[in-house]
Amino acid sequence: MQMRYIVLFILSICGIILIDFASILFALSLFITGSILVKVIFKSNTKYHLKLYQVSFTIGLTYLILCYAYMKFHNYEYLLGIDSIGAFIPKTKDCIDNSNDFFSAVAYLFKDFSFFNRDSYGYYVGAILFGLISKFLKIDIYFSLQLYSLVFGAFISNLLFILFDKNGFNFSKSYKYSIVIFVVSPILFYSTIVARDIHVTLLYLIAINLTLTRKLLLKNIFYLFIVILICTTFRVESGLFLLILIPTYLILTLQNKRQRGYVIFISLVIGIIFLGFIISNYDQIQSTYIAYEETYVEGITEGTGVISTLQQIPIAGDFASIVYNAIQPLPFWTRFSPELARDKKHGQETYNVMNFPKSFSSFFHWFVIVNILFWIFSKELKRKTKDYISKPLNYHLWIGLIFLFLQSAVISQRRLLGYYCVFYILFFIIYENISLSEKKLINATTIISFVILQITGVLYLM
Repeated sequence: MQMRYIVLFILSICGIILIDFASILFALSLFITGSILVKVIFKSNTKYHLKLYQVSFTIGLTYLILCYAYMKFHNYEYLLGIDSIGAFIPKTKDCIDNSNDFFSAVAYLFKDFSFFNRDSYGYYVGAILFGLISKFLKIDIYFSLQLYSLVFGAFISNLLFILFDKNGFNFSKSYKYSIVIFVVSPILFYSTIVARDIHVTLLYLIAINLTLTRKLLLKNIFYLFIVILICTTFRVESGLFLLILIPTYLILTLQNKRQRGYVIFISLVIGIIFLGFIISNYDQIQSTYIAYEETYVEGITEGTGVISTLQQIPIAGDFASIVYNAIQPLPFWTRFSPELARDKKHGQETYNVMNFPKSFSSFFHWFVIVNILFWIFSKELKRKTKDYISKPLNYHLWIGLIFLFLQSAVISQRRLLGYYCVFYILFFIIYENISLSEKKLINATTIISFVILQITGVLYLM
């Protein structure tokens, strides 16, 4: 028997003791269902994909069980993410309570549907399904919706593997680095939170992967449209940004004169449709943009914190904000207790020791940033990596920079995970092509500068 199955068996016993039999049975059924889906979806490198999903799911389930047990032990109503009880669980329960089955619950959800009202219809379709299963099994809907996030989070590892594979990494390293990203980036943390962010991240990675095919395929354009449409039903502004990938894909597939004609024709058709869509929905688009600014930007830029200060500096302040956001929490232990946090709005439910994955991701992000900075300022290092950075990856790095730049005023890593993954790929390309002496220098620089950052963070808190 392979080690991951032994670990899962031991974890299941612990889960039954800490939670209950029905909840763990549901988790195991998702493990099996996901494994079947992997075999159906990923026809090549199935062995790696299956192991990736199962290992990621097991790691995520371990953290999920710890979080849920911690929450119940302390009699908290929620843990880490207040939106779970503030929006997602109440709305899901409302749809279930006002219906007789899945389809009538979905019909109730869509009774006042409007494309631009930011109600996360796509998220709730899945949440209703998981909520109904929890009702049938008589388990806590909170745990069920955590599993809803975990399934999507585990599949992110498979998309990362494809990204690595298409950027020249062998299967063994693609597997290893995909697991590393799942564990030490914010993906693990958000894979257990009752929220829509991890679902949006998966959709972003699907869309990015679709653009990596160098041949012009009409079915890929169709798939992109479908992914974008689904993404808008989770978060409107996230889906609308993905529209940039359609012209990106068309440009990347320009290889000969005949294809050029197709690309120009398709671009004109899409451009006319998109322009017509904007004109006919201009007022609603403007309202959505204003609502987004009021919710996520104005309160930050008008405040007195670090981000609001950095936002006063043109361009350089935005880039500094991107870095500052990426290395949160700063200091890395500030989310372990409400007394340590600058934000005093939330209590022990939000600020507790179960935030520990964010501390790991803080260091990982700083390590990524230092490596990329070395690469930017080293002609020799850029020369070494030139042949390994593909044209599609290069395009996505620039798109990712725009994506991060547009959201530089928002202190929220969860909205940025899709394009963080693109920069992780760049980081591993750099890491693979630097000498041992360069690695030692970068490692030492990372550790020393990270310690200095923590000291600076402590002084800021005082």
